[in-house]
Amino acid sequence: MWSHERQGKILELLARDGKVMTNQLAALFGVSRETVRRDLLEMEQTASLMRVHGGAIPSGAEIVPEPAFDIRRTADAAAKTAIAETACALIQPGMTLMIDTGTTTLAFARALVRRGAMRIITNSIEIAQLAAASDCETLLLGGRPHRDVPGTFGEMTISEVDRFLADMAVISPVGLHPHRGATDYEFHEAELARAMIRRSKSRMILSHSGKIGVESRVAICGLDDIDHVVTDARPGEVFMLPRGQVHFAEPQVSESHRPNQRR
Repeated sequence: MWSHERQGKILELLARDGKVMTNQLAALFGVSRETVRRDLLEMEQTASLMRVHGGAIPSGAEIVPEPAFDIRRTADAAAKTAIAETACALIQPGMTLMIDTGTTTLAFARALVRRGAMRIITNSIEIAQLAAASDCETLLLGGRPHRDVPGTFGEMTISEVDRFLADMAVISPVGLHPHRGATDYEFHEAELARAMIRRSKSRMILSHSGKIGVESRVAICGLDDIDHVVTDARPGEVFMLPRGQVHFAEPQVSESHRPNQRR
């Protein structure tokens, strides 16, 4: 199927369902998710649709919330693991890190604690529990627990962030857009991410390929505030940073997902 045929079908599905998902389109067309993402990016550039986390919605439609945390926990696991390992290679022993709540930052923390000898400041209950069982010095920021995301938020959390200065903030936003930068859907999550960025010497964004080019409701920071982006997207799919560096992770492909090779 040619790209214009796929894109015509995507418009039909958008008109019928109001949203399309990258994984479902890849299965429907028998192509890779990267091919579908390129189709969606081309269609967004012509204002045919708006890319969102995991898919697309009609142009001008309301931006939808993220899926529930427990659903996101198992999605794109290989990509998140690869991003985590690549990001850890940028961390020096003994650094103090501020890490926000997210499924990609949780994968990062799992890889990080194996290195030990770090100082971790986080609002994520799960990351704090994980780090506390390791050789890392750990601080869980106080505040109001959220009913969906296992983390603390609110004025108390922000005030505690302002007591510290970290070497690096590690943030996983809903989207990373070439014009709006890093964005979140929820105001309280964006507010905390901004506070961590403000109180850190450098900033790292963890963003799997489905978030590249995506714009959500609340701004976190511009591209010129970012020192590092770690992503599983391919080089041609990612815009460059004004002063930072993009690092490309390579997810491991399981044997069951490898293409058949003729002998």
